[in-house]
Amino acid sequence: MNPKAVQDLVIIGGGAGGLVVASVAGQLGLKVTLIEKAAKLGGDCLHHGCIPSKTLIHTAKVAHEMRHAAAVGLPPGEPAVDMAAVNGRIREVIDHIQQHDDPERFRGYGCDVVFGGARFVDAHHVEVGGRVIAGRRFVIATGSRPFVPPLPGLEETGYLTNLDLFSLPELPKRLAVLGGGPIGLEMGQAFARLGSQVTILQRGEHLLPREEPELADALRVCLEQEG
Repeated sequence: MNPKAVQDLVIIGGGAGGLVVASVAGQLGLKVTLIEKAAKLGGDCLHHGCIPSKTLIHTAKVAHEMRHAAAVGLPPGEPAVDMAAVNGRIREVIDHIQQHDDPERFRGYGCDVVFGGARFVDAHHVEVGGRVIAGRRFVIATGSRPFVPPLPGLEETGYLTNLDLFSLPELPKRLAVLGGGPIGLEMGQAFARLGSQVTILQRGEHLLPREEPELADALRVCLEQEG
């Protein structure tokens, strides 16, 4: 390898993890290449995870508080939920944060930002869209993908994952959530507060199987009281 043509660090994946590494390494003066397969930086957290889910949860909380406004001396009201407007708000929040994940920001740190799918040619080279990039060290920060359980009939019935849950054209009348972990519960509660009839299906004896049973049981009571 020509030492002058070799990057100190090649980062595959422009999500939360990859962006932090690129930012720090670039500002420390390392020669960095950041590779992202999608059209925009930000990864799962910005586009399909943390940001859209927490925005949806906040909207659902406001809807819940509107129904129970009498508790603070205000007249209660039933919110008219328009999923197009809810999704529009989610998109606004994503677009606002996307400004901070602009490729030019990272180029300003000295990083080479490349868009496209990467594949290893050998231990020190990756290829992206016909371009071969040499690196001394590599960080693989490619994120995750939804796990679809092998349940009989699921493919035929159809299902939602985090990739399409935040762009529904209308509020589901009924929604079954497979899994009673933290994400399943927060999404189930959010859609119930927006007006869906939600059923949470948990394989084990308790919700939140990694937590104390007493805590999980108390949370189950709260969720059931909300409907």
